[in-house]
Amino acid sequence: MGDSDRPAYSRDSLSLRLPGTLSLDDLTPEWAWGGATGRGVRVAIVDSGIEADHPDLHGCVDVDRGIFVTIDSAGDVVEARGPHDDAFGHGTACAGIVHSLAPDARLTSVKVIGGGLGGKAAAFLRGLAWAVDEGFDVINLSLGTTKREWALPFYEICDEGYFRNSLIVTAANNIVRPSFPSLFASVTSVACNMSRDPFRFHYNPEPPTEFLAPGIDVDVAWRGGSRMSSTGNSFAAPHIAGIAALIRSKHPELRPFQLKTVLWATAANVVEAPRMAGRLSRTMQRVASARASAALSQLGPAAP
Repeated sequence: MGDSDRPAYSRDSLSLRLPGTLSLDDLTPEWAWGGATGRGVRVAIVDSGIEADHPDLHGCVDVDRGIFVTIDSAGDVVEARGPHDDAFGHGTACAGIVHSLAPDARLTSVKVIGGGLGGKAAAFLRGLAWAVDEGFDVINLSLGTTKREWALPFYEICDEGYFRNSLIVTAANNIVRPSFPSLFASVTSVACNMSRDPFRFHYNPEPPTEFLAPGIDVDVAWRGGSRMSSTGNSFAAPHIAGIAALIRSKHPELRPFQLKTVLWATAANVVEAPRMAGRLSRTMQRVASARASAALSQLGPAAP
């Protein structure tokens, strides 16, 4: 069959394997990010802006590459490239968390909300689309919209980001209320756990929120060169974004679904789960298989 006769997206199979990795048991924190600093990784912070000269950011912000997206009185999207401030402090807090975990990652501000954390979904969508178009390795979204009419546009751009190899990390809503895009499978959705250790995150077995990370009474950078203690899923998401930046720095070949697998395998509640349970389950599987074979042998030939 010629290439022109094949169904769309058909291609020859390829044998691929992660270098040096034999099984899921090999996906340890040391393998995942040991020795990594985030060097070579670009992280977009879609938020209220970043105070680039904050003393805790140590020059990690790519100021000239930033973008400020607003909606004018006519309802049109307006984009301003280059330096801008943080209208609230929220974006600086998220940037500070990512930087504390991945100090050599380059951060770029995508400002889509203003003072009081108010903004338009259209500006948010355009800022996210810009980050996807720019090919950022990791995109942190510690915000969302509850307006269902915007669900499909966000769904489409998050899928685009997934296929273009951007890991989009989102914060779940702080109240039990659907928000977008945190409910989509193409993103990595995060809520809070009770940990104080920034590297102690958990896998959540009850989606749609997939991971839990520190977000309660977190000491964060804030506007005006200050710091403050704050609580919210907003501050859990950049913990996962920062760790993802470390993993991408050490393993740039990983696709988003592989990154999620590594995050799952290195989550504290997965790493610390009793290993005997896995061995026992495999043993029981063999026993069950042997019993099933014996039972079938007593039934005679199978019906067609």
